[in-house]
Amino acid sequence: MLPHDDPPHELVTNGTYNFGTYRAPIPSVNPLDAATREPRWFRNLRLKEWEAFQIGNDDWFICGAVYSAKVLGLLQVAVVHWPTGKIRRWVERVPAWKLSVASGLDATRSTGSGKLLDMAVENRLPSDGIAIRADSDGTDELPPLRLDVAGQASPENTAHLVICHPFSESRALYSNKAVMAAEGTMIIGDQKIDFGSGRSFLILDDHKGDYPFPMKYDWVTGAHIESDGRRVAFNLTHNQIQDPDRFNENAVFINEQVSRLGAVTFDRPDGVNQTWAIRDTTGAVDVRFHPDISSELHVGPGRSLAEYFGPYGRFEGTIDTGDEVIDVAGFRGMGEKKLIRS
Repeated sequence: MLPHDDPPHELVTNGTYNFGTYRAPIPSVNPLDAATREPRWFRNLRLKEWEAFQIGNDDWFICGAVYSAKVLGLLQVAVVHWPTGKIRRWVERVPAWKLSVASGLDATRSTGSGKLLDMAVENRLPSDGIAIRADSDGTDELPPLRLDVAGQASPENTAHLVICHPFSESRALYSNKAVMAAEGTMIIGDQKIDFGSGRSFLILDDHKGDYPFPMKYDWVTGAHIESDGRRVAFNLTHNQIQDPDRFNENAVFINEQVSRLGAVTFDRPDGVNQTWAIRDTTGAVDVRFHPDISSELHVGPGRSLAEYFGPYGRFEGTIDTGDEVIDVAGFRGMGEKKLIRS
């Protein structure tokens, strides 16, 4: 099992990234302070930033994000009902100035406002948690939406995996992933769904990447609340980071513990909408993801600018943390295959 360390005070010190993998939030997330040949305004224009979340219980799964691509922004809440296989998406592109992605997670906010959807994520980590609100009056095709869910987090009951990993000496990926208990409600039309009672989870993904061109990665996340209330989730990624045996964000989260894993590969022999195989070289990770609900977003003629596949589905297989073997049958979640050329 790979180690993870106490965090530095800031992501960048004296122009240099503090590369590493950490067990708690970094107070000052300042990627634009890195010393490079490119002007600060240009690096800011290239920096991909989002604060995303997944919320789930036995029947429901929600994926939401405040996403800034600088020229444009994206607000999203996608809601999956597992028993029926039905998905609804409240998704809106907005001008960049109509949203803001937080820098750091202590007393900060990620917000966005559009004609269809208003969102706010209040961050109070590491001591308290996060509060998520999303509101939409709906359309002719979509019912109104009201989402009000809090993630309950403290250093004693929440596991974090925080990374500052190199694309190069002057380009880096920052991410803070955390898994916590969730409490709150979602109202879709006249239907009210409760999250809580020890059967709900919230996964945070705070993300800033000075990605190479083109930008690409593969990713899956899955979670499950066991019968005794134990909260188990995993994150598996293959991206453009250098030295992935040392620098990766592959991990299992069990209540307040994180077990780091080695580098993984993704294989889709029958295409994106059929089974994905995610494995490492040692046999510790042997996971299959079965997409049940497709989700795609492509940009440009013939997908020339961007290709995005984000299906939702179920998992099977095992992950050996070194302390125990986790059987992921019964876990549900989502995957992504992303390629951005613009």
